[in-house]
Amino acid sequence: MKKIRIALAALAFGLAAQSAQASVVTPPDQTFSNNANPAASFALPSAAQNDILIEFTVSYTGVLGNNDFAVFYFGDSNGPNIGLKANCDSSCTNDLFVRMSGSNWLPQNYVNPSDIAPLPASYTLFGRLHKTGTSNNYNRFDLWLNPTEQEKASLTGWDAFATGNSGFSSFSNIGVRTANLNGVTVNFTDISITDVPEPGSVSLLGLAAMGLMAVRRRGARKAA
Repeated sequence: MKKIRIALAALAFGLAAQSAQASVVTPPDQTFSNNANPAASFALPSAAQNDILIEFTVSYTGVLGNNDFAVFYFGDSNGPNIGLKANCDSSCTNDLFVRMSGSNWLPQNYVNPSDIAPLPASYTLFGRLHKTGTSNNYNRFDLWLNPTEQEKASLTGWDAFATGNSGFSSFSNIGVRTANLNGVTVNFTDISITDVPEPGSVSLLGLAAMGLMAVRRRGARKAA
């Protein structure tokens, strides 16, 4: 029975992966101590039209000041952002956030609490930019801080989110924008950007991954 479960889980994962045909971009680690727009830029193999997943680790040296800023943006620098925007422009102590566009923010855009410490501390961010309802444009960005494997598989339990019309339905450029980094160096490492070109493929991959996790857990309990 155990072999059957493993085979079924592996088959489900294989079918999900084949269906998704997700392309993954893994840019090199990035370090920023100057202010630039863009500070870095990456091109997707083809224009993204459905879910985009991004995962990276953020750390820094120095002393964060109000609105020290280093983010990934999608489409253009006024598009959806994810990353570091220290102290909510001085109105709080949170530092990690996500937003759909522009320069404004709402409390739900920030991870609470996320008063991040300098190196050797580091933080993993996982984001999902997608379209909800009948929208043709990207209109939601979910953010997880230090996500569990189950959260990444199920795409539930986010720590912050942003909603609103991004103004575009597809894009092929992802960049980094920095500002106010006076005496602060920000590091983005272990960067992974996944383009899932078929609606529903993300949840399909997630279900397959959760199935494999369940098989492993059952095997571990029996071994114990």
